[in-house]
Order: sequence, then C-alpha cells, then structure tokens
Amino acid sequence: MRRTGSKTGRLALAIAIPVLAFLSLASWAFASPVGASPDDDFHLASIWCGLGERPGLCEDPGDGSEARRIPTAVVSATCYVFKPEASADCWNPGVAGLSRVARANVDGLYPPVFYATMSVFASDDIPTSVLAMRLFNSAFAVGLLTAVFFALPRWTRPALVLSVLATCMPLGLFILASVNPSSWAILSGAVVWIAMYGVTQTSGRRRVVLAALTVFGALIGAGARADAAVYAVFAVGLALILGLRARRDALIPGLIAVGVVVLSALFYLSASQSGAVLSGLTDENPPLTSGQVIANALGVPTLWFGALGGWALGWLDTGMPATVNVLAVLVFCGALFVGVRRVHLRRGIAVALTVIALWAVPFVLLYQSHALVGAQVQPRYILPLMVIAVGVASLRRDAESSWNGGRLIFGGAALAVAFTIALHTDIQRYTTGTDELHLDPGGADAEWWWGAGPSSLVVWVGGSLAFAGIFVLLALLLPRQEREPSPAALLVPAVDAETPAATGSLEPGSREPVDATSAAVPTSSTHS
Repeated sequence: MRRTGSKTGRLALAIAIPVLAFLSLASWAFASPVGASPDDDFHLASIWCGLGERPGLCEDPGDGSEARRIPTAVVSATCYVFKPEASADCWNPGVAGLSRVARANVDGLYPPVFYATMSVFASDDIPTSVLAMRLFNSAFAVGLLTAVFFALPRWTRPALVLSVLATCMPLGLFILASVNPSSWAILSGAVVWIAMYGVTQTSGRRRVVLAALTVFGALIGAGARADAAVYAVFAVGLALILGLRARRDALIPGLIAVGVVVLSALFYLSASQSGAVLSGLTDENPPLTSGQVIANALGVPTLWFGALGGWALGWLDTGMPATVNVLAVLVFCGALFVGVRRVHLRRGIAVALTVIALWAVPFVLLYQSHALVGAQVQPRYILPLMVIAVGVASLRRDAESSWNGGRLIFGGAALAVAFTIALHTDIQRYTTGTDELHLDPGGADAEWWWGAGPSSLVVWVGGSLAFAGIFVLLALLLPRQEREPSPAALLVPAVDAETPAATGSLEPGSREPVDATSAAVPTSSTHS
C-alpha cells in the first residue's frame, strides 16, 4: 500500500505530531491550579524536600520528628479541594513564611527519583515552579514516547500510539501533565513492554537503543511508585512471551530482563509503599464479608471506566460529563476489539495475562485493605495496566491498515470531542466553580487564573485544536484506504494478517520482519 506524500513530508508530519502532543498536555498543565492533582499536599511537600534540606524551601523543625517546614503557599494551595462549587480563588500564592507539614516522604514511603527530579524546579515562586514542573513533565513524556516510537521497528509503532491514545482520556492526560508520581508510572507502562519487545525483534544499534530505553523506562517507573516497579517486571515478562523465538537469541533479551527485575526489586524493597501488597492500603477497616468480596470481584471494571471519565478528576471532586466517559469507553473497547480480531497463541496468552492482571491487582488490593470498590484503590493505580492491555492487543502487523479510513475518523473525532469537553470542564471547575457554566471557561466571571501566560480561552481552544490535529496528521501518515472488494473477491478466502504468508519472513542475519505487502512498492524502509 502506498503512503501519501514524500519521505521528507512524512518525516515532517511525524515531527509535528509530538509538537501537537506537547501542546495538548501543556493545556492540561495550565487547566488547574497548584495542588489540583490527587494527594498533592503530600506530593508537593515531597517535591520541595526532594533534594533534602534547603533554606527557605525545606527545613528541619529541629524536634527530631519526620516533619518538615516548607513555604506556606505550598501548604495552603489545596484550600479549594472537595468544594467543586467553589473556585480556586481562596489560595494566596504570595503568602510568605514557612509552615510545618507532617508528611513529606522523609520516611521513604515512595521511591525518591521522581521527587528529586521535580525538586530541581522548586523555588519560592510557587506558581512558576509548579508550571515549570508540569511543562517539563509534559515534554518529558512526549520526548520519551517519541524516542521509543522512532527506535521501534515500523510495524510495531501503531501499538505504542494506540496504547496511549485509547487510554489517555481524560485521566491519563490530567496525570501526565501534573506533578503526581503516577505520571511516570503511566509512562513506564507505555514504553517498557514494547521497547523490550523491540529488543527481541532487532539487532545492532537499534537493539542497543531499545535496550537502553527499556531500562530507562523501568527506572522512571520504579523510581516514582513501588507498584510501577512490579508493572515493569510484568511488562518485560510479557515482552519475552511475545518476542523470544530461538534459544540462541535469548541471551541479550534475557540479560536486559534480569537487569530490569533487579533494578525494580531494589526500588520496590526500598519503598515503604511496597508493604501495601501484603497488608493493604489501610488496616482501619473490618474484614470484608463474603458478599462484599463477591461485589468487589464483579465491580472491578468500575475502576477501568473510572480512568476513562467515569470517576472525577483532581481530588475526585471534578466530575466529568457523561459524554466524556461514553466516548472514551467506546474508543478503549474499540481498540481492544480491533486488536484481538486475529490473535495467535503468544499474543493471546499475553492479552489474557494482562486482562487477568487488570482484574486481580485491584481486587487483591481491595481485599487486603478491607475496602469496597470506590474506596482506597483509584483508577490511576491500574491505568498503566490498561495502557499495556491495549498495546499488546494492538500488536498486529496490519495495525496501520486496520485503523485507516472510518475507524481513525470516528475514533479520532470521539477523542477530540471528549478532550474538548473534559478540558473545558476542568478549567471551569477552578475558574468559577461548577455552579456556573459558560462557553468561555474563564471570561469576565473568572475568579481564579494564573497571573501570567495565555488566557483560559486560549488554553482551551488551543489545546483542543492541537489534540484534534494529532488525528489529522495521523490520517495523512496512514496508508490510503483500499477500495472495497468486489462481490467476487469476497468469495476468495482472506490471508490471515499474522501468518507467514502475509507478514513476510525475516531477512538473513536480521531480527526485523520484511513486510510482504510493501516489497513491490519500496516507498519506505522498515527502519524508517
């Protein structure tokens, strides 16, 4: 199948997509005030103390406790939480002095890498510091995903793109552009499994790059959250199931897998957070009854859909309109169903294991915590597994042609509409509160907005157009839509896209597949 435009034009489009992705995330970085992401009272304090004690930023009160003194403006930033009808104008970013906080990750509850990295941007100018952290996190996510994309063999790239786009709405976007360590857990979930799979399919310099990206992806995940360390080990296991073919080729992937396991284990064991697997998230609740256990088992999918707009954003106080949830769920389920249209044994096992993990992980955490679905365990905890599930399901050699035409148009339109509504809702909640709704989410009635930077209307319109533009450019990059087959052609049995006849064979001395459909039309290389 011929692609549209020249190779230079396609490269320009491929570069433009990350730019639009960054602008999309940047709009979410501006959409909420300081302290808006879940548990930001703890995470902000941990960031300001992420590089240890620093005068004016993080000071020891000198009483031998694990408490710390940080800028009062950071401590008071969450004054609006759990009050969705109220705006964020209660916060005064100019208040001076330091205040005592009892929680700042001094006891090593979380791994230290994320907090130490974000702490580089901490200063006594709280709004500027947090915006810098969010924009850095947005650029970091786009940069890492782009690096993995270009390092992968061409036919595997759609799986990476689909895994992120089909699961990002709206929680993924909100978290990736925040200062919450779950952002790195989600990012790690997106890149580790497919980069490791790429290691099993390539050779030479490309394999070295993918190996480095695998280890780096595991590092940022395990360095942010203890559960992300477990997900990294799970991800490399899936990649080995999917990719290892011959025993003689297993040495390098095996060594990389061992390195990820050791790295993840070190971070996991060093974090107090790791004890939640055995003891739960809290020990204050009475044990569950048998009926409650059954209710949890049947209610786990609520958490999946919660990540897709079924649960409120922020401190679970910014509810999304039902349209966002419906459109996001349609795309997520559609991506899974399109992906599993043809499944060989290895991929079937990998998909099954991921679905089991999606069910088992929250169920076990709820059981250990003596909690019902809706309490303690949040959708962001399992969002990395949702990303992996869509990616593994979409790992098809004909993924590009499967998503051209109508599927991309309708899927992209659904996500673009959901993005526009979700971003507007999030901005409106903090500028005026949910008791007032306007087309301009800020406007003359805005009670809160950033002291500098683009207006709320520019953020909303610009971010929405940037996100929609991603799908326009993807449509230009995908193969042209094939003609509908004639009635006579429908009588001819189709060739399975995952059989050797359809996918080609391996070049001698190479681990990368030769696409039989493109052999007669050398318009692009498998290494492009």
